[in-house]
Amino acid sequence: MTVEQLQAHIEQLYSIPTSNQKLLHKGQMLCARSSLVSAMVPSNSKVLLIGTPEVELTKFQEQMARRQQGQINNAKYRASAANLYRTYEPLGTSDEYGFGSFETLQIPHRRNEALEMLQKLARDQGVKEIMKKHKYKVGVLRELHPQERTILGYNRNRGQVIALRLRTDDLEGFRDYLNVRRVLMHELAHMVWDAHDENFHQLNRQHCKEVIDLDWSSRGRTVGPAMDYYEPQTGDAQDVDRGSLKSSGFVLGGTAPQLPADAENSPDIKRNLAYMAYKKRSSSSS
Repeated sequence: MTVEQLQAHIEQLYSIPTSNQKLLHKGQMLCARSSLVSAMVPSNSKVLLIGTPEVELTKFQEQMARRQQGQINNAKYRASAANLYRTYEPLGTSDEYGFGSFETLQIPHRRNEALEMLQKLARDQGVKEIMKKHKYKVGVLRELHPQERTILGYNRNRGQVIALRLRTDDLEGFRDYLNVRRVLMHELAHMVWDAHDENFHQLNRQHCKEVIDLDWSSRGRTVGPAMDYYEPQTGDAQDVDRGSLKSSGFVLGGTAPQLPADAENSPDIKRNLAYMAYKKRSSSSS
């Protein structure tokens, strides 16, 4: 079997393209693809394969591209107190309970979609019925910058402002609507309770049930089984907003997005980084 045949066999078994393979024996790379492996490697010797399956490599490259794009976006649209928000009036509603106005990020990229998501939340029949039933009035429903806080939302002064994270970290896309609505249910529970105690958790669970039960617009036109209730876990509460905010305010950030704290220590990231570094060294030395 030649080196070329061995590499083809490896590609078939592990989906690692031959161009991504490096075969090493005692620190020396097997470069002569037409040579017999048996002539280069003694019997019962070990050959080290360095390579990454194409799917993993593509995924890693996409992850790095998103990270770089996020750095560019966050540098371009750095959060600042002067230009972070823009206020919009609600869509001609005179409801006693609901949201007073909307604020989106001063980011030209897909700004209308951010406003549409805030307005969709305000028009959501389940949300409207909850606001009416519990007599909730929120002054501002605001878009939260992904780098402004490492949380998914907050409620300041029991309804003065509710802020929700709508965009992904790289500012390129948007989070799932139902997930954003669940965060809104959490923040509405802070209209009554500040701390994440049992009273808060009970009201949060009630909101998550009511947003489905009170949505009369979905009755009679649902195909298949009814929507499952979302049961929020008490241990997740701190990850959402760390509790309600008082009037002390907050600092607006503008740093570029980073990988999770433990990401660079994970085996997959370490392996891919090492492989990319090896490829760079190999190409520069050739």
